[in-house]
Amino acid sequence: MSYVTVIIPAFNAADFIIDSYQSIVDQTIGDWELIFVNDGSGDRTLSVVKSLAAADKRIKVIDLSSNSGPACARNAGLVLADGDWIALLDADDRYSRDRLEVLIRAAEKTGADIVLDNQFVVDPTSKRVAFLAIEPPKDEVVTLEFGAFLRNVQSSTFFDFGYLKPIIRRRWLEANDVKYREKLRLGEDLMFLMDCYARRAKVILVSKPYYYYSFQYSQISRTMSPTTRTEARYEPLLAAMELYLKENAGRQSHLERRLIASACEAVRDTMVAKAMKVYLRDRDHVGIACCLLHPIRLFRGFYFAKKRSLSVKRRVKSFPLIEGA
Repeated sequence: MSYVTVIIPAFNAADFIIDSYQSIVDQTIGDWELIFVNDGSGDRTLSVVKSLAAADKRIKVIDLSSNSGPACARNAGLVLADGDWIALLDADDRYSRDRLEVLIRAAEKTGADIVLDNQFVVDPTSKRVAFLAIEPPKDEVVTLEFGAFLRNVQSSTFFDFGYLKPIIRRRWLEANDVKYREKLRLGEDLMFLMDCYARRAKVILVSKPYYYYSFQYSQISRTMSPTTRTEARYEPLLAAMELYLKENAGRQSHLERRLIASACEAVRDTMVAKAMKVYLRDRDHVGIACCLLHPIRLFRGFYFAKKRSLSVKRRVKSFPLIEGA
């Protein structure tokens, strides 16, 4: 049994997965196991991770026969995990060398079931840190109540807390039988954390960043990240959030129900705005007319997307270059 299990789902990640692996090797904690889940890759990903496993006995490899999405891949890793703590890492991201030690120490000190941390957001073109995901609060470690979490998954949110990567106490996870929702290929991390909150998990947030998150859009090249593998489909996420609201209504406060309903509206706004862009590009007059039937959602979708983009640009311009980041 290991102290911590790190799970890395990988789909067509051969060109960059070595960096995520190296960030685990460099950890100040040495008692870890690493589970690579090859999610039906069509490139050399499987051969790369098998080569790593042959040289490092702390590595396990799961090979899924077809591409099933990150939620399925993470669940497959959870089945095999035997660490006291379970950490998640995306194949195109990496850890600071002391992330596992600092976060797990904070969780054990506070008795937390789940610990989250701030993130360095990395531009995928320049490979440099562009900004911090969260403006650090005054306290180094804070208890993140469900209401505070939900306030940061709204239309006006600069950085969606659903993108934060948890480290979870395995004993708590197994006792509460929480798994990733396998129908989701977008928002699976958000719904996982919401399901943990529904089972009364104690969640803490470390204000300093120890996770390097590869941003999906480059402000330098004005292009999507070449490592992005997921097509944005919002309908399953909206259905999952609406079901969650219905199933957990009796266990939530009035404020929490309002915030979840508001988050659902944010998804609807995004769906309408993105659909309008496609219809305009394709000159689909029927589709354009359908979007115009929802003018408020259309306005909110474009308004908050533009506001978030401008906020990102300001943070990129003002953020100092970090040596060695």
